[in-house]
Amino acid sequence: MFPMDNLTKFSDPSAMKALLSECLPLLCSDSGAITRCHVQHVKYSPKKKPENASLTACYHLGVRGRDSQRDRQVILYGKAFCNGRSQEEFDALAQTSRAIQTLHAMPYHFRDLDLLLWVFPADPAIPHLPEVSDPERVKAYLPYPSLPKGLDGAGDIRSVEMSVINYRPEIRCTTKYDLSWGTANQPQHLTIFGKTFRSGEGHDVYARSEYLWNRYSGVDEEVLFSQPLGYTSAVQTLWQLGVEGTPLCSVIKKDNCDSYLRTVAKGLAMIHNSDLADLPTWTLDEHLLEVDKKIEKLRRAAPSLVKELDFLAQHIHRDAPNPSDIPLRPVYWDFHVNQLLAQGGKIAFFDFDELALGDPVQDLANFIVDLQFRDVSGFLARRMAKSLYASYRSQVKWEVPIERVRWHETVQFINKAYRSFIQQRPDVDETVKGIVQRAAQDITLDWLDNEPLIEEMPR
Repeated sequence: MFPMDNLTKFSDPSAMKALLSECLPLLCSDSGAITRCHVQHVKYSPKKKPENASLTACYHLGVRGRDSQRDRQVILYGKAFCNGRSQEEFDALAQTSRAIQTLHAMPYHFRDLDLLLWVFPADPAIPHLPEVSDPERVKAYLPYPSLPKGLDGAGDIRSVEMSVINYRPEIRCTTKYDLSWGTANQPQHLTIFGKTFRSGEGHDVYARSEYLWNRYSGVDEEVLFSQPLGYTSAVQTLWQLGVEGTPLCSVIKKDNCDSYLRTVAKGLAMIHNSDLADLPTWTLDEHLLEVDKKIEKLRRAAPSLVKELDFLAQHIHRDAPNPSDIPLRPVYWDFHVNQLLAQGGKIAFFDFDELALGDPVQDLANFIVDLQFRDVSGFLARRMAKSLYASYRSQVKWEVPIERVRWHETVQFINKAYRSFIQQRPDVDETVKGIVQRAAQDITLDWLDNEPLIEEMPR
């Protein structure tokens, strides 16, 4: 269904483990063997001319040295091309690097594979990443004015332990820093997080986080917001205090679902009711234009799904909400359950990178659709959806008609299908087909209506 121009293997963990094992001696000293390979952030870029297609991916490897009994993590960023186009990309990078003196960020070029590979923390778009990825060098950039008394400068730190939490090549990297200071008799520890961006967009994220913290901290004891500690422009890094808690998906159950989702609705409404300014705007017309582009690319890639895709496109245009009925408000944009931590009966909100001015109902729909792709039972997903919808309506002044939620759900299903397509997992055919068919089926379902939820869980 999805012709991949020989790029499929670059998103397959098993294939890449074997392929990278051959490349490892060049990439790593004392390389030994790869014990595991996890593929993240795959992005296939289809083109009308197949020879111009490309694929990028991030590889998290477990590497065991010849004389070691323990694995160490090695992170690679790869760009794969067709028909020798990696040479053009390599030459262009070399020219740019010479101009701005960043030759240290040049990739390894495997011509026979048509592949470029960077070894973390080298990144073609984040040249300052090595500064915050070294336990010694990062000390110069920490937000000391916001840290506890006694932790006033680099000389006070005894050690820094680091772990990469989420690295999106050429976009940003979130790192956990465990700081130790104090005396040997009275050691002290603090965990903070640094989110390093490619350029100045991190300053805007810091401003939003600071606004939400200053406005809502302590307003409601059940709703928590992550505390920003500062922003260091020299390394484009936002610093935040670590938030204690457990991922909501891990603790939510039938007996606490309604309580937790009431709190989620309350926190979400706080963001929607806020006066955050200087956000990018997404109008209804922009939604329609974007979804049309994605549907057209899916049509070309999967001719067998054209009938379902045409049906979805007709529905999206025919039933689009009236723009004048939609109050543009600050929205999460990509709101999902993994952005929430449970702390007792409280909910902590974090990750404000994608905030935009748009239709607040989009956040509800994104959350509801995303639940169907998480490790949550069908019953619990429906229960969470109904609880969120009912509680949210009581928190805002605008109308939240089901039809409007369902329209955004259809858009989000298309987004999921397209994302699965460009991620190119080995089972991409069946995954995309299942999502498209589920989207078409969802149009005829009424799982957010006011009927009582039927008990389906075993007692």
